Amino acid sequence: GIWIRYDIKNSKGPRYQLQFDHHNVTDWDTPEKRQKFTTNTEWELRIDDQAMVPAHLFTSEEARYQRWFRARYPEAELIRQQKLYLDQAFLSDPYSIQVLSDEAFHMAHCVLALRRYWWARESGTHVCPRDIDYRHMKHCLDSLDEMAFPGGERGPTHHEPEPGDIRLLWESKV
Repeated sequence: GIWIRYDIKNSKGPRYQLQFDHHNVTDWDTPEKRQKFTTNTEWELRIDDQAMVPAHLFTSEEARYQRWFRARYPEAELIRQQKLYLDQAFLSDPYSIQVLSDEAFHMAHCVLALRRYWWARESGTHVCPRDIDYRHMKHCLDSLDEMAFPGGERGPTHHEPEPGDIRLLWESKV
């Protein structure tokens, strides 16, 4: 398998993360392991980054975000429910692993990734090593930057307030 090592300075938690693919998932996809994953809650799957995390580290706040992903992306939720993320045939099929998504998915993932980074840095403990990875955070900030600061003009403007207007309340500071 592919074990990815992350720089986790100043944080407690795992240093390595195993990325599953159809070559190495067979170690986890035995009838015994399948039964274990089906009958207990030792692991939870985060849909937005496809990471399996220990259930005791799955917070109520994380669960709230994952409920949003599960409701909005039923195709990904089906993969989670059927535990296809541990299925060699599923991971071997180049079409099956292309899961329907939208622009909101990536933006939501990046916001949640930054929350996880913040939680980890504030608490000194991380759940997944990628949660505190500098390169991942830079990618998410760059992606959010593109979404938050689009090019071009703002669009039509008017001076009188109208229903549906979004107005900035100006408060000067020094």
